[in-house]
Amino acid sequence: MPSRPEPRDGQSAARRASSSTVLATALWLALGVLLFSEPLSGAAACDNGALGTSRILPVGTQGGLEIGLKTYPRTLPLADHEVVLTFDDGPLPATTGKLLDALKAQCVRATFFMVGRMAAAAPSLAKRVAAEGHTIGYHSFSHPLMRMLSDEAARADIEKGFAAVDQAVYGSAADTPRTPFFRFPGFADTPALNNWLASRNIGVFGTDMWAADW
Repeated sequence: MPSRPEPRDGQSAARRASSSTVLATALWLALGVLLFSEPLSGAAACDNGALGTSRILPVGTQGGLEIGLKTYPRTLPLADHEVVLTFDDGPLPATTGKLLDALKAQCVRATFFMVGRMAAAAPSLAKRVAAEGHTIGYHSFSHPLMRMLSDEAARADIEKGFAAVDQAVYGSAADTPRTPFFRFPGFADTPALNNWLASRNIGVFGTDMWAADW
């Protein structure tokens, strides 16, 4: 992805990949869909006139996935007026709780790409994100621009991020991240890292639209 400042939220997209071993992690779309890698029972019910989440979109990552039109040629087949909300979010005590409150008030779910060191510093907040029905993705451990690191150092930071987020959110970490969704800090991918993630059936998420929050 382009090595430019990174939006914290944006319209991210992903597309189904046919596989019997798909991890169904869905993103919740406001007026639309949630991305998820395990089957869910249905969209968020909402009876207070709020926006709501109208459907759930399973996203397969078997063999890899590169998605988001700002960098890659593919996106989700969204209907008119559907958007996917994603946040590259700490979690940070000063802001994440307010964001979760706003999403809850509108019955909207989103995908949170978490930074490992921040999740480790605020595990109760990281757990809350998952407990309120949002999808958890990964955004490295220390948020470096991977293009500035050696391939070995970049892989190590990504792996450490997987483990730190899973430990904070779920209380344990394994060799494989719980959700196969990753976003590069600054959208600064490399072909070698993309290939490595694909070999592990982990999808790379870009964005279709800059939030321009920088």
